[in-house]
Amino acid sequence: MATPDDEDVSEAARTRDQLDMKGDWNRRAVEDAAYYIASADPDQGDAFRGSGQRDVELYFEGLQHLLTKDKTVLDIGCGIGRMDEFVAPHVGALVGVDVSGEMVRKATERLAHIPNARFVEGDGFSLPVDDASVDIIFTHIVLQHTPRHVTASYFSDAFRALRAGGDFLFQMPEDVTGAPADPPMDDTFEMRFWSEEDLRRAISEAGFEWQSVRRFPVDSPLLKFNQLRVHAKKP
Repeated sequence: MATPDDEDVSEAARTRDQLDMKGDWNRRAVEDAAYYIASADPDQGDAFRGSGQRDVELYFEGLQHLLTKDKTVLDIGCGIGRMDEFVAPHVGALVGVDVSGEMVRKATERLAHIPNARFVEGDGFSLPVDDASVDIIFTHIVLQHTPRHVTASYFSDAFRALRAGGDFLFQMPEDVTGAPADPPMDDTFEMRFWSEEDLRRAISEAGFEWQSVRRFPVDSPLLKFNQLRVHAKKP
């Protein structure tokens, strides 16, 4: 008889078979990295860079004290380093991880002038770093694109990679009336909407202690919803 753990492993295996996140995001990186990272108009010049600075200020508002020179910080889904450019100057070391080797190549070239930042390619399910090797993990407008089992995999691996007392910050669109159902399993771009209750459960199952949530309203033409910024901690 299959155990729950066996079922989780089997589901994860099926998810890996159905997804081509690496291929999808390599194609997007070649086609228009700025657009797929932040829906930026390539004709707007410095707007993409400015969006990175603005999002770092908003994302870490109230939590700026976490970013100190003795910290190693990891960014899940770094893209071409849009936010990392403005996080790295405040910390000791920054590691950007992305499933797309093309994104990693562009980030490495784009931020070559920042000596404490490095960028590495991941597999789309886990983090290519040692156990208990980082102090802060953050991710913004990334996990909203991943199927729920993939998100759970990242939650578990973030717990593994963080040192005791480490901080995990992530963003997710909040489930509201009218929010669309999850897209097909092989879709690596359309958003998945989560309730706070489901996020609390998933974070707890990964081993984290919930610290806080902050809501940022989004008024899009199709749907009004909140982006949730969650702060969790590894005991």
